[in-house]
Amino acid sequence: MKKIQKPDDIGKIENENERQESYTRIGRETIDVERTHNNYHIVPAPDTRYIEFINNRIKEVGVKRKVKDDAVRMATFVIGAKGDYFKDMPPETEREFFTDCVDFIARQMGKENIISAIVHKDETSPHIHINVVPITPDNRLCAKYYFNGKMSEWQTKVYEEVGKKWNLERGKEGSDAKHVDPKTYNKVVKQATADARAENEDLKEANAAARDYLDRTIEQTATARAERDQIIAERDKEADYSQALKDAKDGKIARGKREMKDQIVALTVENKRLENENAILAKDNGDLFKEYQKEKANGQKADVAKKAMLAVREHEPEAYARTFFKATGVLQPFIELFSAPIPLPRNRLREIEREIEEEKRQEQQAQAENNRSKYYWGK
Repeated sequence: MKKIQKPDDIGKIENENERQESYTRIGRETIDVERTHNNYHIVPAPDTRYIEFINNRIKEVGVKRKVKDDAVRMATFVIGAKGDYFKDMPPETEREFFTDCVDFIARQMGKENIISAIVHKDETSPHIHINVVPITPDNRLCAKYYFNGKMSEWQTKVYEEVGKKWNLERGKEGSDAKHVDPKTYNKVVKQATADARAENEDLKEANAAARDYLDRTIEQTATARAERDQIIAERDKEADYSQALKDAKDGKIARGKREMKDQIVALTVENKRLENENAILAKDNGDLFKEYQKEKANGQKADVAKKAMLAVREHEPEAYARTFFKATGVLQPFIELFSAPIPLPRNRLREIEREIEEEKRQEQQAQAENNRSKYYWGK
């Protein structure tokens, strides 16, 4: 049920109900004009316009108060049934159903107040529009008398007086559902469809962005995994060479081609390292020999040289051992003074190289500090 106040709105409802030409031109999206001829009246439309019928009815009953601009001049009802209720119903039975609906409204509001009652069969499902002037039994124009706070009672009554007879269920009590005219419904559906399409486009964009991010993440993960595998392979390769060198030093000669190749590579690297150490040793030996020649030329320095050699044997046994094995002829005069050097572990050779480099660095740093001091004092 809908309450109508303005004459213009009443005219629009009349155009729709009675399928006026102006409505069929703009309302084609809601009706099937090929079936409009199947529409029929239970209460014929008045010879005049709806608003004239209403005004005449108000004068006829002698409504005493002046009708306000916001007064409800017409109540319009739409009654039908859901689903395929009318699908296989014979025409005469259908007409009887809608006649019962009109009779119900007439009992509630007076048959004389019914403006028109028309059945529409050119839309989705058959339904009836019943238009009534809300004039009370005491001749007042008052919609509140019929409807305010009474709609639940109306639903119960229409069910008891009409619904039961036609095996219909009562509407849900307390429901907030409201009737929406087809034109408005179609607008809502179109808007909802447009909103759904827009949301779908947004979802597509979001999905595309998510896929792009996922692809980049997968690519970055693959790159990181490849770098990790390369590092592991290089580490394992170094570990293999270390083991191959150890096996070669221990006399475990490899039998397979790959293992032999690893041993050759490891031995080549080790040989290069030993050559570098030998070069350092040769330099050390040359320096010691020069010192010895100086001491030999100066007899007074012989004791100092001997003491130096004792100090070297005591504090730097590795250096002494290197010198002993590389320059035995030079050190022969000192053999009676010193016992042969104690054999040292081979891994000390690498430590000796690092110690020599550290000594050079400290000497250079000390020399730089000395030069800096002279510079400032000179100023």
